[in-house]
Amino acid sequence: MNRYLIALLLLVTLSVESAKKNLELEALRLEFDNFITDTKYKPFAKTEKATAKKSIEELYKQRGRVKDHAVYMARYQLNRAKMLAEIEYLKQQITAEDDKLDGLTIETLKADAAVARWEADKAQLQLSLQAEEVERERLEKQKALALVSQKTDEAETTQAELAAAKKYAKAQEKVAELAKQEADLAFEEIDSLRRQLESLAARETVDGLVMTLGDFVFDSASANIKQAAVDNFHKVLEFIDGYPGRPIRIEGHTDSSGSESFNLNLSQKRADAVKALLAEYGIDSLRIEAIGMGESIPVADNNTEAGKAKNRRVDIIILNN
Repeated sequence: MNRYLIALLLLVTLSVESAKKNLELEALRLEFDNFITDTKYKPFAKTEKATAKKSIEELYKQRGRVKDHAVYMARYQLNRAKMLAEIEYLKQQITAEDDKLDGLTIETLKADAAVARWEADKAQLQLSLQAEEVERERLEKQKALALVSQKTDEAETTQAELAAAKKYAKAQEKVAELAKQEADLAFEEIDSLRRQLESLAARETVDGLVMTLGDFVFDSASANIKQAAVDNFHKVLEFIDGYPGRPIRIEGHTDSSGSESFNLNLSQKRADAVKALLAEYGIDSLRIEAIGMGESIPVADNNTEAGKAKNRRVDIIILNN
């Protein structure tokens, strides 16, 4: 009787899990359909849309853990297409508004201020860079727009005020350009991190196969894994999936800067963070042992900055059986 109940519970659990995954796929497909039918974004990111569509269609052919990873990649492709479409749309809007600057009037001043606001909003969308500064500038621009509107209603706008408004609009263009440059730098950093993760290679040691994550994966002096690294962790997952069932040891290492106790604690926290992330992606945590080694096993000279950078690492070891 007990065996029958257990079998029934397992069947119900599997059915619920399957239904949940099917709902996830349908939700993803619906989100994609809403995106591509939005007239605002139709002319943009066509290549990325096609890639996202292909990834979503492939989901219905996948099974098991491969399907879980495919869902993650499909959502990544969809989000990337949406972001690029938004950026291209904003660029189109900015270009259209720039063409009107030569014939500047009170109405075009309002449009220019809106362009500056769109640029600031775009910078906030791109990883929320300088969020507080962008918000402050947005409020100031709103005040400027309110002042211009008030003066227009009262028919009291003077040539001096118009010149000041033009000067302010130019200043806001510079602010928006700086925000754009900062956002571009952030995307370059994300792209660099993605390339470093994708170029990771395993090497054979006495203990087993080793893949090394540099400290570029973490925020400085912290065990917090960068979101961009989380989003591009598939190379590490492919490495581990290639050796199912084999035990895994994660070793955290630091350079010799700081106290020995601080380094040991930081290395343990980083090893634990990688273990937790692998568990989130479906790797059995019982296979994984996380150990902080501190500064005890350097692989390079701690007297140089380049050597210290090599020593700050996390080694993922697929142990020999």
